[in-house]
Formats: sequence, structure tokens, C-alpha cells
Amino acid sequence: MIDRQKTLTPQQIVQDYSHIFGRVYGREPSVLHLGGPWYEVNGETVHRLALLTEIERLRMLAPPPPPRRAVTDRGVINRLIAKLRGI
Repeated sequence: MIDRQKTLTPQQIVQDYSHIFGRVYGREPSVLHLGGPWYEVNGETVHRLALLTEIERLRMLAPPPPPRRAVTDRGVINRLIAKLRGI
């Protein structure tokens, strides 16, 4: 089993945090990788493990994504039937 924490790049961590923070709080955070295991998040210096823990916590708080529309939408089916009738 691959340890996901060891395979994440700093860019991926910044993107993950920005995305989930935006979903929970409705605004973009200020996130910067300072080098090594250190990040600056909203003006505070944070260790990589603390940031990963915060990402998981925010995922639990985030509202579920809106349901995806089914490909078999009634409008699509009705247009297909109308097109076939015209043939």
C-alpha cells in the first residue's frame, strides 16, 4: 500500500487545501509552500503534517458535492425520439 502522504507534491497539497477550504468557507485561502515541510497558511507557518490533518478535517465539514445529472436526461431522450421520428 502506498503512503499517500509521502507521494503528494507541495503543489498538490496547496491545491487540495485551497479547493476544500473554498468549499467550506466560500473564499480562497492564502497558501504558500515555504520549502521542505513548511507552508504559510493565512499568515501562519504550518508543518506539512498539520496541513494534511487540516485538509482531512475540512473534508469532513465540506458539504457534499451536488448530485451529477444522469446522462439519460428526459430532454435528451425526447430530442432523440423526435429526431428518430423525423427520419
